Amino acid sequence: FSKIIWTYQEKGRTEIIWRKGRMEREKGILQLADYYEKFEAGNSSAYLIINENMRDYKAMFGFAELSDKKDEWEELFHLIEEKAKALGYSALVGPLNYSTWMSYRWAVSRFDLRFFPDCNNPSFYPDYIKELGYRELYTYRSAEIAIKNPLNEVGEQIYNEKKAEGYRFVTFEGEEAFSQVKEVYEISKDAFSDALLYSDIPYEVFEKLYLSWVKEISISLIIAYKGEEAIGYVFGYDSPFGKDFISKTSAVKKEYQKQKIYLALLYLGSELVKNKGYDTMIYHFQCEQKETFRRFAEGVEDNEKRYAVYVKEF
Repeated sequence: FSKIIWTYQEKGRTEIIWRKGRMEREKGILQLADYYEKFEAGNSSAYLIINENMRDYKAMFGFAELSDKKDEWEELFHLIEEKAKALGYSALVGPLNYSTWMSYRWAVSRFDLRFFPDCNNPSFYPDYIKELGYRELYTYRSAEIAIKNPLNEVGEQIYNEKKAEGYRFVTFEGEEAFSQVKEVYEISKDAFSDALLYSDIPYEVFEKLYLSWVKEISISLIIAYKGEEAIGYVFGYDSPFGKDFISKTSAVKKEYQKQKIYLALLYLGSELVKNKGYDTMIYHFQCEQKETFRRFAEGVEDNEKRYAVYVKEF
């Protein structure tokens, strides 16, 4: 593959400013929390956040800003864990800023690679958190995938079949894509309602907080329709930090998830990226525990970076 990944040294200051700005904006999500409290130890801090709408783990740590001092980690997480216990919870998960609509995960490998957005924590974070008794709960990966791949070849046939069955696929670019925000929100709510660590957020919060970072870039959005109903989408964008195309999110409503709509959308997305002049794209933040997750054969994918969310049972 052509190497199109930028390094921390090249764009580091811009990235740090962007990341801190996003964290401050995201703190608005705490208005939805059933409980939250900030804890500090020396130069380290994190929030205990309670979200009773979560299906699996309702107590989490988030908005963590941590030093390299182990004693601060030990004190900080002891304080958070004791408070969680006092509130009646038996496990703590994180890093997770309320729900998966917001920032979560830490990088666990390839700290030299930078995608957008990304988890750019120092490399010692995974070791430090494990030393405190936490284990990996869910893992994720991002990787550079050749556009010419087996799924794309299958997708072309599926796309033609779906068109013949009456499905429509419409591409929206740049500002035009933002006119479809409500459709994307409704599809996402339906598609992700059973996803790991998922929790609903009101549309007004989605529009204000989740879209705050999306509006800083020019996105490409493809929506699938059955009649007038929007039933699925894929969206991606040229990375502002380098020369990648990031395939960020795809979703199909549950009712249509067995209709191979995703494969048709994936094919159209690949064709769009190819027409922009790329021969690879970044599949970003794929959950490795998702039933449909598959790795490609050697030679199809490269530059894999992995991430994790951790849990500790009390």
